[in-house]
Amino acid sequence: MAILEIVKDPAEVLRKKAKPVTKINAAVRKLLDDMTETMYAAPGVGLAAPQVGVSKRIIVVDPQDGSGQLYQLINPEITKAEGWVQGTEGCLSIPGMVGDVWRYEKVQVVALDRTGKKVWIDAEGWLARIFQHEIDHLDGILYTDKCTDLRPVPQGEEEAEEAAQARAEAEQADEAGAADAAAAGVEAEAAGGGEPAAAAAGAKRTRRRTAAKADAGAAKGE
Repeated sequence: MAILEIVKDPAEVLRKKAKPVTKINAAVRKLLDDMTETMYAAPGVGLAAPQVGVSKRIIVVDPQDGSGQLYQLINPEITKAEGWVQGTEGCLSIPGMVGDVWRYEKVQVVALDRTGKKVWIDAEGWLARIFQHEIDHLDGILYTDKCTDLRPVPQGEEEAEEAAQARAEAEQADEAGAADAAAAGVEAEAAGGGEPAAAAAGAKRTRRRTAAKADAGAAKGE
């Protein structure tokens, strides 16, 4: 695997409608693996092929919510959607900025996996937002096309305070919504920032947690 260069706005490839993958071969699987390595190194929670200069309908996503679930998807489409929620987003291709974006609260994504098998994924909250952000990339759409209050990522003390606030809220969400969780598991999630628990707890905590992730450079994968 290799770490690829993430292209930045206003690169032309970010504004093109990516082409469907017609044949899944070793080159496509290598790209999936390289994109995954690049996403983790960024660090981020999702990455689309146009972000590494390849105009193909391929995305990788890892919500980093403790599930250990990695999605490597080819030709993904949103086939169902419901509800609306606003959250803060950033993007690895637009570093140093965040903005507030309305997204569907729940989506169903249909795609092919790395073996060519058709898969259906029902996602909500944090995961649904990541999928929508990445699939937008495949259509040449950036989150800045949809966002309000585009602003620089806070630096220094402000960044530290916001990250600490996100962690504290995530820990509170764990206590309120997962009373039956093992103490060791809760402590492990808190040690990792606790951000995904905040997403599951509700839209308000999702927005704050996502902003903290963007501040740290993950920028939602995206």
